[in-house]
Amino acid sequence: MKTSKSILILLAILSFGFFACEDDNEPSTEIPETMTLHAIGVATAQPGKTFIPGIDLEVEGNTFIMDFFDKNTGKKIGTATDINVAAETFDDGSMKGENYTIFTFDEDHSTLILHNFIDMTPIDPTTLKAIIPEEHTSYNLIGGTGRFAGISGGSTLDALLDMTDFAVGTVGFDCTYGIKTGN
Repeated sequence: MKTSKSILILLAILSFGFFACEDDNEPSTEIPETMTLHAIGVATAQPGKTFIPGIDLEVEGNTFIMDFFDKNTGKKIGTATDINVAAETFDDGSMKGENYTIFTFDEDHSTLILHNFIDMTPIDPTTLKAIIPEEHTSYNLIGGTGRFAGISGGSTLDALLDMTDFAVGTVGFDCTYGIKTGN
């Protein structure tokens, strides 16, 4: 009788351990208050219309697609889709742009969506420094899907854009986004 109870207790402990380990493989449903995402890559513009789920909006512009990483760990965590819907160039080489950025997370295919107004200033003949002006950084996180559905907040941007091949629609991106949720 003691052996039967011991076996039952051991089976219960092993079952609990098995299910506890299995949960570790599930995608996270926790929404972090802050994230630092690093979008990097060389992409060529793909003109056209894009439907943005999570905000139910179709936009038209040049789309650039690249990988993004957790800036703290360096781990690739998804794909960034940057859609330039408007741009204006000035005599000094600076630019202003409007874009939507969609971060699609590999883990669970959830998305975060930013609507950005960006200022770009030349550093040298082939490189632009891009930022989101401070007055836009508290409300430019406008939605998402999956675990980020209905989310709001803001984001900063510190970016270098390699414009060497801009004449053929190719841009090198090195963009760090500081995201705060729940504003």
